[in-house]
Amino acid sequence: MKSIVRTLGHLVVALLLLPGLGWAQSDAAPVRLSPVEAGQQRELIEAVGEARAARSVTLYPESTGIITRLDVAAGERVEAGETLLTLASARARNALEQASAELRDARNRLERYESGNAAGTFSPTTLEDVRREVEIARLTREQARLDLDDRSRQAPFPGHVGMTDLEVGQRVDPDTPITTLDNRQTLRVRFRLAGHYHDQLSVGDTVTLTAWARPQAPVTATIAAIDSRIERDTGTFELEARLDNRDDRFRPGMRFRVTRELAGPRHARIPATSLQWGDNGAYVWRVQDGTAERVDVALVARQSNQVLVDGPLETGDDVVSEGAQRMRPGIEVRIIDPATLDDYPRVDAVRDASAQ
Repeated sequence: MKSIVRTLGHLVVALLLLPGLGWAQSDAAPVRLSPVEAGQQRELIEAVGEARAARSVTLYPESTGIITRLDVAAGERVEAGETLLTLASARARNALEQASAELRDARNRLERYESGNAAGTFSPTTLEDVRREVEIARLTREQARLDLDDRSRQAPFPGHVGMTDLEVGQRVDPDTPITTLDNRQTLRVRFRLAGHYHDQLSVGDTVTLTAWARPQAPVTATIAAIDSRIERDTGTFELEARLDNRDDRFRPGMRFRVTRELAGPRHARIPATSLQWGDNGAYVWRVQDGTAERVDVALVARQSNQVLVDGPLETGDDVVSEGAQRMRPGIEVRIIDPATLDDYPRVDAVRDASAQ
């Protein structure tokens, strides 16, 4: 047999449909061979997730009172420590001033007692009582200062405030919600998957998120947490992905389609046109040592214009990808160089004189 000339990825062969002609060129159009490659099955998993802000709270007043100032504009960004609500605080200020005055008196009294103690005027018990009065006055003033601080509510961290139903002049108590505060520079997207995927995903893996409101703009997020158990009732487990939202495109509460491709087992990969179907199922034509043979296979998956199959195929085997209808078991096949198919001799040409 002549040496086999292989091209990049494809081989062209001619069938000797008339065995009596030996290696004579057949008039039949050549068929095409393609090498068997190693492929891996990919499984696409899908879930639905809901976004939450990385830090999110509902703010409440610390005490009961009448609102004198309300600085809440829905959607506005505020900084940590910025005052959002102020309650009437005249009584609290008076209480603080009174406690401060009582503390000054107690300290002055202690100073006099300690000065007179050098001459032994006061007993140690008396001095200890005065010191205790000073400490009680200090604690009373500190409590008055805390009560005054509770007449206002500040943002605990930077973020965007939500809507409010409150008005200046309204009476509120610690059970009255003021507004919400979301730091949405990072979003947490929680979703659930079937339990058999638990050992196939790890913290740090990436998933693709597609907002239902913006299907044309998928983004990538990183898995930050995986639940340690599978729910008995549903057979699912929860995961949380972190989405960088510094461009502020997405909002807490948005729903996302969560997808990820998982690598499955490896199989033989061949062109989809190589797969044939008969009474006993799928098969391909393999060419070995110049002879065609039929090989039964099982279809595993389709990948664009290729398929994954199970069967006695090895990587590098040649299978017929075009012209399979002309194949027969045991037919001889001669592999030819496709570059020689159009190797015609040169033709001389004479140009006509231009018309006058």
